[in-house]
Amino acid sequence: MCMRNYRGSDYNSGYPDCELAEDHIRHILSPAVIQQLQQNTAGALTVNFNGNLGDFASARDAAEIVEYLADQQVIININTNGSLRNTNWWSRLARPGVTVGFAIDGLDDTHSLYRQDTDWHKIISNAQAFISAGGQAVWRFVPFDHNRHQEAACREMAQQLGFVGFENIYDGRDRTPVYTRSGQFSHHIGKLYDGPIPQISDMLSSHVTWYDSKTVKVAADVEPLTLNCTHKMNREIFIAADGTVYPCCYLGFYPATMAHPGNDQLRPLVNENNALEYDLEHCIQWFNRVEQTWQRESIADGRLYTCVNSCGKV
Repeated sequence: MCMRNYRGSDYNSGYPDCELAEDHIRHILSPAVIQQLQQNTAGALTVNFNGNLGDFASARDAAEIVEYLADQQVIININTNGSLRNTNWWSRLARPGVTVGFAIDGLDDTHSLYRQDTDWHKIISNAQAFISAGGQAVWRFVPFDHNRHQEAACREMAQQLGFVGFENIYDGRDRTPVYTRSGQFSHHIGKLYDGPIPQISDMLSSHVTWYDSKTVKVAADVEPLTLNCTHKMNREIFIAADGTVYPCCYLGFYPATMAHPGNDQLRPLVNENNALEYDLEHCIQWFNRVEQTWQRESIADGRLYTCVNSCGKV
């Protein structure tokens, strides 16, 4: 259910194919910037590699970037499917302050039902190599109907292999039809449909028009909004793979090009936010425009749908 595709089909809604190289990271997070941030927060800077539209290990300079940041005493958290690269590469990441969360959704017979095109055995080998080199690894498990019965076995295996933690991820990915890259129905995840198998064309049409229906003013949209913006509270920013800067990953789905729900609202608010062109302080100046929308009467009147949907509650 990554926005890089649509339920497994080879669908691109407008994201650019790009990545941040080591030189880019050294420019955006120079030693001077890191030192300033650490002084301002009275503690270590934390960098999370979370893969909004891709996987950390697919970036060409991923290991070199980790080594650079680790040398600057930055705390690093990596979330990955762990299926790329080889064991020697993963051993390189075993540095002080580096934690890797491996997304392993079951055992070898269930994992790839959701994690398409990944190799469970290779993931386990890569995780073992990282752990054996002294790395801190966490097993991250999304419970589905098809793998819940294996959670206890996964927890036991994680302990045996030396994982330092086991996390259940509850984020709404519990049911969906799954399609092949060419758009042919493959299987269901969870109990979603009792009737005919939905065609990918119908699903895409529904996906495109679904947001439009949210812009119509209805009673629920005009009630007072209680917004718990954890990203503001934690003083976080999100840097996308092209260097553009956003308040959070939910708003970081390339509003300039991508047909993501809410981007039409967000697009006019974004201004001079590429950290490869401007310093970080300049790149976040537009963030207050986002917060101002929270006071609007409804989504139809400009209250950001993405904020309401991701962090708000009516």
